[in-house]
Amino acid sequence: MAAAKPAINAHMPKTNVLTRHKVVRFGSTYNAPTEPEAKLYAYLHQRADLRVSRGVIPVGFYSYMLLDEGQPMYLETRHGGTDQDGWPVGPQYQISWTANKEVIPPLDSLSDGWYADFDDLWMNALGYFEKRNLLSEETLEYLDADPFVLFGIDDPLTQQALAKLEKFPALICDGAVPTLDEWAYYLRIEPKDKDLLWLVRAMMETDLPKPWTCYKGIGSIVCYLRADTGQVTWKHPFYDYFRQLRVFCKQASKDEVMQVRCNRLLWSYEATRVEAEHDQEPLISPMYVARMGEIFGFDVKTQGCVVRNCKAQLKAFAKHYRRTQDVDINLIRDCNEMLQRDLEKYEEMVSHWSGAVKDDVKFDLNKLSKGELQCVNCETTALSFCLECKDYLCLKCYGDLHSKGFRKSHAPFCLVPCALCVVLPAKIHCTFTDKSLCHGCYAMKHIKMLPKDGKENAPRRINYVEQYNRYAAMAKKRAETKASPSEEIPNLEDAAYESVLSTDWHPFYDARGVKYYHNFATGERMRQSPTAVPNTDEPGVEGNNGLKEAKAALGQEDESPRKEERAGSAPLKGSEPMPLSGFDSLKSDVAAAVLAAEAPETRTLRAPYRQLMPNEVPAEWES
Repeated sequence: MAAAKPAINAHMPKTNVLTRHKVVRFGSTYNAPTEPEAKLYAYLHQRADLRVSRGVIPVGFYSYMLLDEGQPMYLETRHGGTDQDGWPVGPQYQISWTANKEVIPPLDSLSDGWYADFDDLWMNALGYFEKRNLLSEETLEYLDADPFVLFGIDDPLTQQALAKLEKFPALICDGAVPTLDEWAYYLRIEPKDKDLLWLVRAMMETDLPKPWTCYKGIGSIVCYLRADTGQVTWKHPFYDYFRQLRVFCKQASKDEVMQVRCNRLLWSYEATRVEAEHDQEPLISPMYVARMGEIFGFDVKTQGCVVRNCKAQLKAFAKHYRRTQDVDINLIRDCNEMLQRDLEKYEEMVSHWSGAVKDDVKFDLNKLSKGELQCVNCETTALSFCLECKDYLCLKCYGDLHSKGFRKSHAPFCLVPCALCVVLPAKIHCTFTDKSLCHGCYAMKHIKMLPKDGKENAPRRINYVEQYNRYAAMAKKRAETKASPSEEIPNLEDAAYESVLSTDWHPFYDARGVKYYHNFATGERMRQSPTAVPNTDEPGVEGNNGLKEAKAALGQEDESPRKEERAGSAPLKGSEPMPLSGFDSLKSDVAAAVLAAEAPETRTLRAPYRQLMPNEVPAEWES
């Protein structure tokens, strides 16, 4: 009897693969310009059960599956472009695994892990895991299947989603919350389009109406659910409105776009006012003023000069909107022109204070010595020139303007006035009488009053050029040897400039009518005026002048010793800053526990006392 032949374990193709993949991003269908390239982005598979499936290979597809070892395996696709000869490459694939997304090392050292042939990449990946014993036999047996099926490309759900994405837009959210760029792509707006970026932000900040909610579905697509009917859709409830607004803004003028934005601003305020009537902030608040400035192209953080007129125009817009439910476009144009003028005036003022305008002024010594220039302050004959202010002034105005403050240290160049007319600058000096005179007064008046021996003395010519050079050298040396930047001419960053032209703090009123000050640059707000400093002259301060004034009104004398007498020094000029105490002081008060232990009689802590029981109201309160 012949021996039995050994049984041969024939390979049985898999007909049922239990997929574990999860699609993170479906990607998009690539519309190839030519038919040969379009075939590269399509697949036609015959499965082991003789079923034929066909579909498209998406670009930007991203999915993963969780292995039995607890490690994920990822698949990504991208557009391959063309090779060196200009032929299309088709889609490219990359496989990585573990939580750190370690890319499977390629067979070719010159490759970066991206393959144009998915079958070669998959065989390389299985060989890599098998040689290093990284996966179990059961896992390798499971992975021995079609990778298009394992990762979900050859999946009816994926192909249906790709076909739907070609016709209908969807909000793709890669993170926990959609970004500004993702909202822009959803609205079919380029993220670099600054003219329509406000529309993207508006849709991003719009709350869903009741009873709509949203969640992140398969493929990172945001789905919108209507709770009362159970309807699920990719379409935002306000998508049609913002799409029509996008079409309008692309065709409308700049003024019409600003009109729509102002109407939306007032409409949003009215909508929030209905929901929160008692807690609603006034319309003239920092938030709405900042949005108003943004509509007209101004940043109130750096251009605070427009805040005042933004507040005034916002009131005018609200008044017109209450009557007609629309803001007149003429008001929009007038507001835009007004804010532009404010900015121009502010920039001109800044350039003047920073010295940019003064640098262009050239000193004309000839005209100044001839008396042909006028004082910039009183329009009389100028007799001096400030080398730092670069202004022509008469001697009186120069003394008034440079008698105190920062200008007191300026280097002046002053001409000698005529001793007779005291109007024109002196040009010659009489050596007999030791007087400086102009040409007219010396020739017509002064020479006639001199004796014979005095007329023989020749007058000396006053050399203003030498004097100017000496003063200019002095001013230059002084500018080079200044101790601190605060002594220089104030520029845009100096505190001296900001104290004169401060546009950071602006007054507002809250819902209770209490005034406060808001700083757009830092976002701070405070009740006390930022320009007011508490001092000893404030009413209500201990030892201030208010008590003295009250005693003086009653005819009483102030018996308290004066400050200069207590200190034993000369009297101080002006008031002093108030010393800090309590929470704001550098040294805090004695702790309550320590104070109660040392002096129990001073303890003021008492338990609260409730007069009424719950829901009990006296009769007199109801009337």
